[in-house]
Amino acid sequence: MDCIFCKIVRGEAPAWKVYEDDKFVVILDKYPASFGHLLVVPKSHYVNVVDAPLDVATRGFEIAAKLAKAWAELGAKGVNIVTNAGREAGQVVFHFHIHVIPRWGGSLVWHGRDEIKESEAREVVEKLSKVLPKYFGRPIY
Repeated sequence: MDCIFCKIVRGEAPAWKVYEDDKFVVILDKYPASFGHLLVVPKSHYVNVVDAPLDVATRGFEIAAKLAKAWAELGAKGVNIVTNAGREAGQVVFHFHIHVIPRWGGSLVWHGRDEIKESEAREVVEKLSKVLPKYFGRPIY
């Protein structure tokens, strides 16, 4: 399968991971809409939320809610949690995933145009590493 998220899950493609359990991985969006834009990705392949079993979708949104709480604790003024189901809804990668987009003020963009820089990725991981254990009960990467 040539799915980029499946390749990331298998370790065949690089990604900045901030959380992982037996069923999900959370990575930084390669083209973030804001500082700290995260993707909650199930390890099993489902095309979108419509295709995913209800327990997978529920767990994915539970993880997303914890990430939103973490960003709020770190000072985000707002957080978007969104998934796109189908090309007509704006889905680009056809592997179910949930965007967690912290909002810091300023213009509301839905997708970035510039690839995340290593320095920014390290800063995001460092900031989250201070608060995520509170929400997930264990250290992260």
